Amino acid sequence: MKISNKKKWLKVTEFAVVGIATCLNPHAGFLLFLLKLCFQILTALQKDEESETEKEKRITRCLRDRQRSDREAATASRSLPHTLVKSTKQEKLS
Repeated sequence: MKISNKKKWLKVTEFAVVGIATCLNPHAGFLLFLLKLCFQILTALQKDEESETEKEKRITRCLRDRQRSDREAATASRSLPHTLVKSTKQEKLS
């Protein structure tokens, strides 16, 4: 599930839970405050998860770029015209 969908569902759940709790006992101000606080904590944890996901994406992207540049360097070094490669027969003769 995408992070944006999780946030939306978290908002809907918060609204429903706090709304039902308010209807059941409108004088329990401290408990309603605790419920709201719990949902704020959950939202903050979702943001931390999002930042970790972004870090993983950047690491993966860097790794792919590094692998691509390594492959390009390897093919470039193989195709250099001035590089002399002696075969084993030539080495044995010399």
